[in-house]
Amino acid sequence: MNKLTILAIVALSVLSIVKANTVEGATPYVDGSKPFLAIEDVNRQAEAWGMCAATYDFAAKIFSEEQPARSQQLSDLANGAEVAVTMAIVSDGLDPEISQDRFNALWSMAKLSGTEIPKTSMTMLTAEAESYADKNTKLVFLENLSATLEICFKNLEGQQVLIDTWRELAKSGLLQVPRE
Repeated sequence: MNKLTILAIVALSVLSIVKANTVEGATPYVDGSKPFLAIEDVNRQAEAWGMCAATYDFAAKIFSEEQPARSQQLSDLANGAEVAVTMAIVSDGLDPEISQDRFNALWSMAKLSGTEIPKTSMTMLTAEAESYADKNTKLVFLENLSATLEICFKNLEGQQVLIDTWRELAKSGLLQVPRE
């Protein structure tokens, strides 16, 4: 059995714990004390969505060989969390009097944040995973990752609200999306 297979088996075991909502003693990489949409500081909210994007992507890599459909599902959730980063920032900066130039600047900054915040979170997760030297301490990392997934799963409804809000704003014609 190769290391990736062993890691996947351990991850499956840990993720089954998540489904039972009993990851005791784990320290999630994101604060789950309140729904992300209730986080008033848009920067902290964007960071929470970014950590979910990175966590979903990290878990997707774990499952890529053993469970490709699950891996794709997690990857799709990561894409949605990246949209949530972007939309949280855009929503916070919108006002009825926003000019097209100001919206373009807001969109550019939010779009950059939607890719860079998750990248920063992924770097942190990767460094954290590397810091655990043996099989027993790697389990601690996987438990923490699983606890983070649990919090992210609990925020999927909020993530979908942000995705749907963006779709509605874009479809309404009220906002002119800048050309890529």
